[in-house]
Amino acid sequence: MIAVAEPPQEFIPRGRQAAEDHPGPTEPPLPKYLPAEHLLLQRLQNVNISAATEEPQEFWCIREIYDDYDASYERGQRRQQLIEQTKKCGPNAAAATQLTSLPQELLEPIKHRREDPMCDYIVNNEEELYVNKHTVIWTQGLNDDDDGVQRRMCFTCDTPVKFACFLNRNFVRGRLAQLRAAVQPEDKLTAICVVDQDALRVYCDDGDDFLANLDFPVSHLWQTTHGLLLEKESSNALVSHLSIPMPRLFSMSHPLHEACPVVHKTATNSKGYMTEPEYSIVFTAEESDLVLIYDAKFCKHFVARLRKVTSEEVNYVSQQQQELLSQTLQGNRTTPGSSTLHSFSSTKLTGATSKLSTTSFLGRNNPATPPLNFSKYGLSQSQSFSGVLGQSNRASLGAPLSQLQNSISQHSVSVKDMRKITHVKPAKPIEPEMCLEHIWTENTYGTQREFCEMATRAFIHTDLVGQTYLCYLLARSCRLQMVLINGYDTSEMQLSTLASTLPAKDAVGLQRMHMIAVLDPGGNLILYTGTVLISKVHITPQLTTAPQTIHIATPTPTTTPTPHTPLQATTATAQLKIANSSFVEVRRSSLLPTKAASDLNAFDEELELHMLSPIHPQPMSYTQRQAHNICKALRDPAGNRLTLVYATGRMLRIALPLLNDTRLITRCIAALRQVLNSTQFLHFIIRWYSARNPPGSQDYSIEQEWQLFRSTLLGLMGCMGTATTTTTTAMSGDETVDVDESYARCATPPLHTFAGAAQDEPKKRRKYNDCESYTDDDWEFMLLQTALSACPSDPAHAYSVDVTAPLFRMLPAIFYGMHMLYEDLKLDSVFQSALIYLASFLHQLAIDMQLDSYIMHYHLDFPELTHKTTKLTMMNSDHGALMLYQELLRMPAPSVYVQLEHVLLDRQEVPPLSYLECINERSRNLVQLVSLIMHGQSKLKHWWQLLEIFDAVQSNFAKRPKRSISADVPRCHQVLELLLCMQLTRRDIERLPAAVHLVIAEALEQARLMPPMGSSMATYELILRPELAAHAQLPFLETTLGQPHCGRVYKEDSLSPRIAPSSGEWPMPEPESDQLRHDGMDNMDTKLLRLRFPDDMRVEEVRRLLNSADPVAIEVQQSPGTSDHEFIEEQEKQLFALCARTMTLPLGRGMFTLRTLMPRPSDNMPMPKLCLVGREPVKGTTIEMQQIEFPANMHMWPSFHNGVATGLKISPQALDIDSTWIVYNKPKTQANNALEHAGFLMALGLNGHLKSLSFMSVYKYLVKCDEMTSVGLLLGISAAHRGSMDTKTTKLLSVHLEALLPATAMELDIPQSTQVAALMGIGLLYQGSAKRHIAEVLLQEIGRPPGPEMENSVERESYAMTAGLALGLVTLGQGESPAGLRDLQLPDTLHYYMVGGVKRPIGGSQKEKYRLASFQVREGDSVNIDVTAPGATLALGLMFFDSGNTAIAEWMQPPNSRYLLDMVRPDFLLLRTIARGLILWQQVQPDNDWFQAQFPQALRPHLRLPTREDEPPEDSDVDYEAITQAYCNILAGAAFCIGLKYAGSEHPVAFTTLRTVIKEFLSFPGTSMGECAGRTTIESCLMVLLISISLVFAGSGNCEILRIIRFLRSRVGPQYPHITYGSHMAIHMSLGLLFLGAGRFTIAKTPESIASLVCAFFPKFPIHSNDNRYHLQALRHLYVLSVEPRLFLPRDIDTHQLCLCNISVLEVGSTKLRRLPIAPCILPELRTLQQVIVDDENYWPICFERSRNWHQLEKALELSAPIDIKKRTGRLSHLEDPDRLKSMLAQTLTMEQSICWQVDVNDLQQFASERLVKPFLSRFLDTKGTDLSYAELSKRHQLMLLFYNAVVKDRMHLLPVYLTLYDHVTKQMANNNDVWQVKLIEAYLGKSPNDEHSLISVELIQMMQEISRLSLEQAAREFCVPLREFLTQKRLEPSYVASICAQDLQRVFCVINYFNLMPNMLSSIDLSSGPVNYLRIMIEFNKLQLSPHTIYGVLKIFQALATEGAEQQHEPVFYTFK
Repeated sequence: MIAVAEPPQEFIPRGRQAAEDHPGPTEPPLPKYLPAEHLLLQRLQNVNISAATEEPQEFWCIREIYDDYDASYERGQRRQQLIEQTKKCGPNAAAATQLTSLPQELLEPIKHRREDPMCDYIVNNEEELYVNKHTVIWTQGLNDDDDGVQRRMCFTCDTPVKFACFLNRNFVRGRLAQLRAAVQPEDKLTAICVVDQDALRVYCDDGDDFLANLDFPVSHLWQTTHGLLLEKESSNALVSHLSIPMPRLFSMSHPLHEACPVVHKTATNSKGYMTEPEYSIVFTAEESDLVLIYDAKFCKHFVARLRKVTSEEVNYVSQQQQELLSQTLQGNRTTPGSSTLHSFSSTKLTGATSKLSTTSFLGRNNPATPPLNFSKYGLSQSQSFSGVLGQSNRASLGAPLSQLQNSISQHSVSVKDMRKITHVKPAKPIEPEMCLEHIWTENTYGTQREFCEMATRAFIHTDLVGQTYLCYLLARSCRLQMVLINGYDTSEMQLSTLASTLPAKDAVGLQRMHMIAVLDPGGNLILYTGTVLISKVHITPQLTTAPQTIHIATPTPTTTPTPHTPLQATTATAQLKIANSSFVEVRRSSLLPTKAASDLNAFDEELELHMLSPIHPQPMSYTQRQAHNICKALRDPAGNRLTLVYATGRMLRIALPLLNDTRLITRCIAALRQVLNSTQFLHFIIRWYSARNPPGSQDYSIEQEWQLFRSTLLGLMGCMGTATTTTTTAMSGDETVDVDESYARCATPPLHTFAGAAQDEPKKRRKYNDCESYTDDDWEFMLLQTALSACPSDPAHAYSVDVTAPLFRMLPAIFYGMHMLYEDLKLDSVFQSALIYLASFLHQLAIDMQLDSYIMHYHLDFPELTHKTTKLTMMNSDHGALMLYQELLRMPAPSVYVQLEHVLLDRQEVPPLSYLECINERSRNLVQLVSLIMHGQSKLKHWWQLLEIFDAVQSNFAKRPKRSISADVPRCHQVLELLLCMQLTRRDIERLPAAVHLVIAEALEQARLMPPMGSSMATYELILRPELAAHAQLPFLETTLGQPHCGRVYKEDSLSPRIAPSSGEWPMPEPESDQLRHDGMDNMDTKLLRLRFPDDMRVEEVRRLLNSADPVAIEVQQSPGTSDHEFIEEQEKQLFALCARTMTLPLGRGMFTLRTLMPRPSDNMPMPKLCLVGREPVKGTTIEMQQIEFPANMHMWPSFHNGVATGLKISPQALDIDSTWIVYNKPKTQANNALEHAGFLMALGLNGHLKSLSFMSVYKYLVKCDEMTSVGLLLGISAAHRGSMDTKTTKLLSVHLEALLPATAMELDIPQSTQVAALMGIGLLYQGSAKRHIAEVLLQEIGRPPGPEMENSVERESYAMTAGLALGLVTLGQGESPAGLRDLQLPDTLHYYMVGGVKRPIGGSQKEKYRLASFQVREGDSVNIDVTAPGATLALGLMFFDSGNTAIAEWMQPPNSRYLLDMVRPDFLLLRTIARGLILWQQVQPDNDWFQAQFPQALRPHLRLPTREDEPPEDSDVDYEAITQAYCNILAGAAFCIGLKYAGSEHPVAFTTLRTVIKEFLSFPGTSMGECAGRTTIESCLMVLLISISLVFAGSGNCEILRIIRFLRSRVGPQYPHITYGSHMAIHMSLGLLFLGAGRFTIAKTPESIASLVCAFFPKFPIHSNDNRYHLQALRHLYVLSVEPRLFLPRDIDTHQLCLCNISVLEVGSTKLRRLPIAPCILPELRTLQQVIVDDENYWPICFERSRNWHQLEKALELSAPIDIKKRTGRLSHLEDPDRLKSMLAQTLTMEQSICWQVDVNDLQQFASERLVKPFLSRFLDTKGTDLSYAELSKRHQLMLLFYNAVVKDRMHLLPVYLTLYDHVTKQMANNNDVWQVKLIEAYLGKSPNDEHSLISVELIQMMQEISRLSLEQAAREFCVPLREFLTQKRLEPSYVASICAQDLQRVFCVINYFNLMPNMLSSIDLSSGPVNYLRIMIEFNKLQLSPHTIYGVLKIFQALATEGAEQQHEPVFYTFK
């Protein structure tokens, strides 16, 4: 009988109260004006007549959230750490101190599968899911809150909830997320599933939710390890009139996947869908794949295993399905109304054998039903009647099924007809995913079943000895069936044929306790493990009139059939027990004549005394009492709690006691499990559990619990037989006997001494029966009963040995196991205080068994044990002979420290350490680790061996997996791998003894300096490189980088504003509106730009230059003679000139703000104004253009560009940019906004967001036929789908291109610009595909003539040029390789378009239209190369990109004679030079020689123009104008090639070349060169040069180029007529390029990106704002397709702030590192690099290497994510100390060795920025104002040295080791453990030379060794006499031990241990008298082969003896010698 752990509490579901407060579902509001009858109708509709369909009003389920001690401690630590970090981040993050903002994993622990079933855990907590009608309430309790509830979430559905359950997190996670969760151990997702009438909803605690519509009524929902199983209501599983059985069971593997029918594979291997209506699932489990199913026809249960379906099964099933359907339909034709049997008779021929012969559960052939083979067919073509038929609001999951019912009428219908009904193509059938494979059928022989009974509850139970059972409860017959499962959770799983039975009215499994709580038919609560009864549970009555457990049965035939008398029950139970157990009920007192026999069961030891009175009880009304006290059910087991449900509906929640409360006993029980077999172990558990928790027990202290454990174990080993004095208490007869019964179940001979402990209790409580009044008397009473071991003070008697005790023969094994555990616990500092308990227990046993070496071993550890010498048990050799495993004790006592010393000193001939799994895991681990560190992998298994005890309980549990480490990596990396295999964390290592910690820490320190690359987070946490751990997370970085940081510690990233948010909230509180400029650049003042350009205001300047939202200043002075009217006109002309500049600003702003915003879904995107008015600076009057004429639609394209600029701000990583959001941002008013929105759409497409735009929205946009919207949308969609050849997009574009439509298509009036956009779209969509049809069409379009009706006559140049570019994109870099294009002769045709020739006939679908020439445009017979040449030239350049094809390049060669020069337009030379550069890509060089060589040498002499004074030369026909224009254009083309090739590289040579030529061009105006070339040519070429130099420096923010741009930009006004809109466009695009994406982006060098740059920067700029003649302005934005993030952005991991650091790169093929400018900076192209290294002396080095962790770098760059780096101790960052002066002091401190013995506290203040330095200084070393004694001063000095060393060498984590060692050597009372640390460190340092240990401070450690050595030698001198005794005897003299004080005794044993002295070592020498015979002793030493260290110790003792002898010659001797 045991007591519950805490008083039972009334249980009320926590959600109930919340549900009462919850308003419930909202009623839809009624329209206001409704006639009264509508109202009435609605009310009538809501009436529900049928009572049968009523849903349960409320239900709930509870599960446990639990914690290990370790985990809860760790969470507390991390919480603390986070708060500290937060404080360190300054006031910015004060908000993070509120615990709500901490990461969720700190508040919620993760579940680990622990291998140790006896593991400690705090069952601290439960979560509850409560459902009441429409409302679901999810509460999670937590102990540490005031109200005991951590949080509550409510969900409301529109219809009543049918099911709700907690979900397996794998069900919610996708495949990728599961992978990520595996890498990041902190996967804490919890989720619930709620099913209402028509949908399945999943809610996760991280805010995700999913909704899946259900298309069939679900009768039940089951969770399995593979997802959910949905059981369909059986009434709906037949198609009406046809009786086609439909699948009844569906599986769902993810909330977004569809429900698939489940295939069922029967015992006879027939396959088919699960269709039988009489199958119902009884049980599945979240972590198992077993499914228990009940077959109602055969009244049997069977078990199937759920697995993934194989492809053969899928094919087989779908084929069967089709056959079935056709047969059914034909069969029905003949006999529409006859029996189903007839209509299915044909199915027997399908090849399945008749099953009459089998006895399986499938043997169904009774003629009433169709033969079972039908089960194969399940879900038909269901999908072929796809969801078009039925209700339109359902997703078509299972919809087809319901359609079948509606659509198939009584008449015969063929499959074809059915298809006709639906008018759609048959959809593919839903393929099944899961298969239920039958593995076991219930064996019902020999059990009489009066009626069928389906199990009401089932669970899987693993008992305490590791056997797993499937248990199911047959409630009506009160039986719990238990089926043993062998190999659970493996592929070889088998279920036993016979089930065991327990009598049970109800039962629940307590998974964590490995027990079952059973409510027996008598109403008692009994605990079982497996089939073994552990104990009854006594439930303290809760203020009721009678004890809870009395149960007076009213024989109602429904619940208990009368024949079930208790006797029957016992016989039923008797079958299942261990053979010789007897269950005969004990006869009770016969004084109660009225009791019915059936109530004997209900009797209990807890009966109140008056019930035993001989007087008949008064007849009383039993009904109320009975209802109060009959427990009728159990529910909601969680951890160790469960709920008892009483007949009145009242519920009590009780908590059962755990196996134990202390860690020590947990480990002891685990050790016993390792050495005992199942029966013995269960004996122990039952005895222990009852003794530990008798009724009335309360929390024991550690000592009390240990004493109890010890006496239980000794009793079971027979070492505590009947004592000479036994206390007997007056017990009523029946109780004494009852003890027998309680243990008979384990066939244990009763031990009467135990009766009291288990069964009895103090008299006092008998009277009160009150659970609160426990007193100390109870405890004394308990100890008396358990007859504890005699204390040393009272060794009055010894016990005889009970040889029959159940564990007697195992005594040696138990002793040895406990000893190994004792040794193991020494290695864990947590257990230091518990060792004395184990030691005293083992010491006593060792004395009893006369094991001298063990006795000595414990004496060394605990000298106080030497006082105990008496035997407790009379054990002798006869007893020994009866025991097993004696050989274990023949060896000397194993010691783990001795073994570690052997390993350190590499002693080979020593016995290996025995390793028992689960007992001394840590010892084995450390021996392995130390041997790996010292001797490498070759001796890993040398010093230990595995010991397995046959048939121990542990053999039932899974073996540990084998461990392996890499052989070819450095040793420190092997150590890391081994530590990870052992699952040791930094905290585990800190718990190791100091010496071992030091050895491991040094190995880790080496790994810290050269960390392995590309390893896991755990690896880097071990070596204390948190920044590398952060890098391991990079590949899984979510794209939510710029998303709000949800109040966590504020971490800076690439977009963080310079002024960090003041409160912890982020995003920033909106600044005051007067601070915002609303110029579209308010978010550009970033920390990153400030770091990159700290010393100047260039970012501010760029912002000023690009501001288009403010009026421009008009500074025109009114000269005296001008009238006001003229003056106003003058002002407006100035304004008009400035407007040309303002209108181009958005292009630059788009580049500058590219991808810098992550909008929230609810945000509206503000569009900055394009302000075309001016302001007079003095008067402040506004000036608008009213007097002068200007084009009306002048602002059309600028508005478009403004929209693009705004749209480009949105980052591609932004989430939720979908149709809804885009439409939400659609402007509601003014035409101007429509233009901006058109640009906005294009920008979204360029950043890839238009992929999510719905087809309907596209249609709505295009149907308006708005020219700009069409342009933006077509280009945007094509850019989003570029290179994908998407058919939908192709159709969309074809509509806008005549050439792609058939000849018969209707003529559409499509604006030219839209056609151009569609052409470009085709090029982008088919980029690089070399698709023949497309190439042919585009080629045709280049030379398309103007049509007769003036088609294609406007802006033809732009059309042809775009066709050329598009063709270039389609064939990009393919040259002549695509065979499919050969016959098109692309190069020749393009050459013909480039140089001209006779017109060729036009082909293609539109050839009819263009047969006639145009009536107005006369072009003659030759091709118009003014139109076709630009497109053809660039098409050739792109087609042969980087091919090096010299033949094609020859065509592009500039003419080298004056005559040929006249044949080519000068601006075509620019394009030809570009094309030539593209073809000969590898030859393009950045230097001046290559650059100048592009201009033909022959023409150079004519560049030096003659002045007027010169004589006119003879060849005066030189066309100087042509030559200078050619010169300008060719150089511009060459510069553009350099710009393209070196884009983003910041190449210095290119910079020099281009800057020189720009200066040259700027000097042209006013010279003869300028006059010849013309201002326009020079200007347009200058713009190309400017763009080229900006391309080279894209994203770099170069200041010199910025100055050039600022100068060029200032040229505004009437005096600069050649400065057009196009010039300003080029200037501002250059400016934007310099600061691309706020300095975060640069240009990629892929062929695709080069092509898009050619399209965007086509060197012909518009003249005015509506000029699209040569190039569509919208294409200027295609540069976005070539942008690439390559920003290396360092961030300090400790402060979370961006910082500066030096980085170097190693280029491919190079051996020397190249230093880059200080990071943050743009990296060179990644494909050119091998390594990127942070080599900054202030930071720990980090290396990204191509084959190892390169993907981390790629991911970080892709998302512009910061890369964490860690600062070294005492260093200052470049920001704090730019000139490196402050760091010098710290460096001198770190370098100098001599200083380290005399340190000044003030020097240490240098390091105060470190986390632990300040507190340590202030608490330990700051001693101002206190007087210190010498001892204190020296202690402070030594602490200072240790601390100084740890800080200066950046090894703060070694400080605890140093301090612990210091503590070991300076203790007042040193003990054995301290001595061992010193010895191990001596061994470690002595084995290898000092210079090897550069990573630890050897001098300091040697200082500490010296301190300890001196004190031990001192002790040896003091105690030389007793030590001499010890060396010649068996032990220290007892009389001496008794007379000496504890401290001295301790010191003696320390000396013995330190010098390895042994008793009897020198017994052969007489040391008692006279001078010492040294020679004799040396011979003896030689014989014994002692180590020098021991010899040194012995000699020291002799020396002391000699001196003492000399002093004491005249004094009497105190000790007797032999």
